[in-house]
Amino acid sequence: MTTMTTTWERLAVSAPERLAYEWLTETWWDEPAYLKLAEHRNAYVELDDGEVVIHMMPTPEHQTIVLNLASALREYSRTLPVPGRVLFAPTPIRLWPLKMREPDVMFFRAEHLDRIGIPYSGIPDFVAEVLSPSTIVLDTMTKMTEYALAGIPEYWIVNPERRTVAVYVSAGEEYRLAAEYGPGQQAQAQTLPGLAVAVDDLWQP
Repeated sequence: MTTMTTTWERLAVSAPERLAYEWLTETWWDEPAYLKLAEHRNAYVELDDGEVVIHMMPTPEHQTIVLNLASALREYSRTLPVPGRVLFAPTPIRLWPLKMREPDVMFFRAEHLDRIGIPYSGIPDFVAEVLSPSTIVLDTMTKMTEYALAGIPEYWIVNPERRTVAVYVSAGEEYRLAAEYGPGQQAQAQTLPGLAVAVDDLWQP
């Protein structure tokens, strides 16, 4: 089994950097301390029941998908009688006390714009996560459970490897899979009437 020490050596992480990482991840954090860290470091970090979770920086492909999906949501919003608002990571949302997540993309309906705030926002009406090797379990299991419990109506999971979009909708305290869309198809939202996103467009540079 590969040890953490071996991993540090393989990544050529210096002793001070290693100690800083261990201090960050092993220290118990309350919300004010977490928010100060996120704001001053401009880092992609989340708060998980008092533990700071540090994510790897996203790849260009990941950010391309995020930008394309956010742009599609923005265009959709402009067709509404009263537009909503699109946000994307790193932007913390508070699911419940000591639980701060940063979805890749999120949408707030016009009637819920008061949920958007500084230094964090409340519960969105729609969230999406773009899978990466380091977050597959987090996005498909942990966050899926958390987002459902928080009452987020719709959750999309974009899989760059398979080039698919899985659409989940709230079913009480869990999600049910409404549909999965692949190349040549349009992903159809279930709770945002009229929102359709061409899957192939998500990969376009």
